[in-house]
Amino acid sequence: MRKVVFFSLIFLFSRCQKEQITISGNVSEAFYVENAGASMRVLVQGNTASKTFILFIHGGPGVSSYFYDTKYISKNIGDKYAIVYWDQRNAGASQGTVNGGNLHLDQMVDDLKKVIEVLKFRYGQDMSLFLLGHSFGGLLAADFITRPGYQDMIKGFIDVDGSHNYPLNDTLTRQALLTEGNYQISQKKNVSNWTPIVSYCINHKGNFSLEESQQLETYATQAENYIDSINHYNVVNLVLKYSIPDKIPLTAVLCNLLYSEDSNFNKELAVTQFSTSLNIVTVPVLVLWGKYDFTCPLALGEDFYNRISSTDKRIAVSVKSGHNMIFQDKQFFCNEIDAFVLSHK
Repeated sequence: MRKVVFFSLIFLFSRCQKEQITISGNVSEAFYVENAGASMRVLVQGNTASKTFILFIHGGPGVSSYFYDTKYISKNIGDKYAIVYWDQRNAGASQGTVNGGNLHLDQMVDDLKKVIEVLKFRYGQDMSLFLLGHSFGGLLAADFITRPGYQDMIKGFIDVDGSHNYPLNDTLTRQALLTEGNYQISQKKNVSNWTPIVSYCINHKGNFSLEESQQLETYATQAENYIDSINHYNVVNLVLKYSIPDKIPLTAVLCNLLYSEDSNFNKELAVTQFSTSLNIVTVPVLVLWGKYDFTCPLALGEDFYNRISSTDKRIAVSVKSGHNMIFQDKQFFCNEIDAFVLSHK
């Protein structure tokens, strides 16, 4: 009986101990934020002593923040600031039930708010926090910062090839593919690859169904392979190279991705836009875009830039990038972010 009491006391004491939170120039610590049935992985890397944090909002839905955590970012931004990699619900290493009923923007905005609150509780209310949204992460961030009072929680926003308006996105993707495709064909470059893309765009002119939207996205991804000016990379090779040393749980990542791709959530997103509410945005904003991004064309970034009310805003374009600047022009990516954060932290 005394053994039972003894071990019970040890268990209770261990549960009551305060979690160790590291404040230093070289941190790597993971924890989980629980909200509405989801247990979401958060990894904090880099210099927490700086009191300046950059929270990555990854693409998808269903992609993982694991793929944004590169050694180049660690060496060129993480030495100065803390980088936060958050796996959204049903993404990456996040856990919980499948949350079909909770996979929608309202819930994910609430998730983001909870993550920010936990970060400030752990590392101090006086931190300088910046949001960085990529692709779908741009849409989620646009929803967040256009809600009354929410942008007061951050110092600034970095929009990296993000989407804030899916119907407009589809229209601009079609137009970008048509324009570039016709030009490439006129130059007799990759004619056999561009011809079916151009033909599809000619025959599908608007009011796109979800299937048409997904096909345009597929063509947008393929089209980058036919542009000589882009710094090309192989995502499969990157995953294979870093999955073991970085301990990426590929099974969990894949299952979450497959579930999110088949979710009805995508039907909701297909008609979602925040263009009409962007005038509420007044925080400093950096817009980073790839010149050859067909998935989220440059005109989409220009629409975002022109609609926000921020007086402190900048748009910068990489001439070497498509949709994934983080891999295609990593020096440009890190230099622009460093300069922006340094000016506003």
